[in-house]
Amino acid sequence: MKKIFTISILTYLLFTINSIATSENSKKNLQKGKILKIGVLLPLSGEFQNVGESFLKAIQLALNDISKENIIIYPRDSKANSLNAFLSAKELEDMGINVVIGPLFFESLERLNEVNNITFISLTNKTQKIPKNVISFGINIKSQIEALKKYFKKIEVTRTLLLSPKTQFINQTEIIENSELKFYRAFFYDTSPKKITNEIEKLTKYKERKKDLQRRIKILEKSDLYKDKQELKKLEQMHTLGKVSFDSALVVDFGERLKSVLTSFMFSDISSKEVNFFTLNQWFDETFFNENALQNLHFPAINLKNLKKFRKKYLKEYKEEPNQVSILAYDAVGLIYYCWKNNDGQFNYNQLYNKNGFKGLHGKFVISNNLSSQQLQVYKVSKKKFIKVN
Repeated sequence: MKKIFTISILTYLLFTINSIATSENSKKNLQKGKILKIGVLLPLSGEFQNVGESFLKAIQLALNDISKENIIIYPRDSKANSLNAFLSAKELEDMGINVVIGPLFFESLERLNEVNNITFISLTNKTQKIPKNVISFGINIKSQIEALKKYFKKIEVTRTLLLSPKTQFINQTEIIENSELKFYRAFFYDTSPKKITNEIEKLTKYKERKKDLQRRIKILEKSDLYKDKQELKKLEQMHTLGKVSFDSALVVDFGERLKSVLTSFMFSDISSKEVNFFTLNQWFDETFFNENALQNLHFPAINLKNLKKFRKKYLKEYKEEPNQVSILAYDAVGLIYYCWKNNDGQFNYNQLYNKNGFKGLHGKFVISNNLSSQQLQVYKVSKKKFIKVN
């Protein structure tokens, strides 16, 4: 049986990216004089310049932690479009570079299948129509669904409602519906806040439950029995009577619209004590803390403890907050370096497809079929904190 080989890539305890697999050919010392060349393809001008620069700083942070010796990066501007991404990639290819971190956006991948000699570790989270020479390294929907599936089983929810806005996230919703998660019903709501409230009221049968309460109160008011009077006191504190037909709800949405949906449930007298509410990865959006309707909201995500370490280190180095997603670019550097170092100073894209996987700052992951499948954790919003529950 092969011995598991684990090696620390970075000199800081802050980050290790470890192969969980055997590497019989790994060597502790690099052959003197060999250089690892890494291309970087990010939007460094235009609308998304600030985002690109944050990712570039995260890459530099990883280089500082590893050691700048034997590693050179070659940043190029993708300008967040497919043509410039292609032209910059061809330039990197002509320089003899065979591995690139980026592009950031799915739209920039369109022509990269024409660049035959480079493996791209893209930060996109899209999972469909990925070019054969591109690895989708983002937190993808499949990894999130796998984490939710395990948690659903743990807490034994059986009637989950799937909610998604009309015309939005169609591909993601299709993936979710075709996954092993079993949904009681799928519901597509209007994106207008006013219409959302009306639709959630109908979905939860709010008016019917309110009428049921009123009818029951009238009956009890006519009774002199002690138990009826006690029940009456209890019902007079309530807004509706009766339960909904589902025990959990997965809302495929983000930002203000997600808040509108969950607030509409609260206005329809459905609390998180009755129904377990879930959403997708939200990158620990702290604005959720100020919303009563979002208390106990659950979502899959990367390792929060390590993300905080990354943010602290980034802030100390650059005196500004990072784009949180840039932790993936940091991990991409460690991944490439690990594969290169353990192949005698040569990078071969096949090393990325180690079936036993790797461990990065954002968590454990395995690359297969052009996708990075992450072992995510499930968190919930509670008392202005994100609490890990699984």
